[in-house]
Amino acid sequence: MMRVRFQMSGGIAYFPGLASSRTIDLESLTADTRSRVMRLIDEVQFFSLPSSPPSPGAADYQTYRITVEDDARQHTVVVSDPLSSEPLQALIQLLQNL
Repeated sequence: MMRVRFQMSGGIAYFPGLASSRTIDLESLTADTRSRVMRLIDEVQFFSLPSSPPSPGAADYQTYRITVEDDARQHTVVVSDPLSSEPLQALIQLLQNL
């Protein structure tokens, strides 16, 4: 079973009360959406990404904290705008929409 925890914070219009973490159970998604999420996780090589904190001076940027749990594996990545990876941008956009 795979789960994704997703949290956004920071940015110009940041409201702490709206920055709660969401947990997405991939089993509860449609087969097409589940396939898209898993394809993007594979495409960005999520479990190989560094768990780096946002860079200094990124206070005006959105920060995204993504944790993927896949059976015995768990990995958390923290990234900030601007994102240079198109697949990572697509994954974040998809998670925002879920």
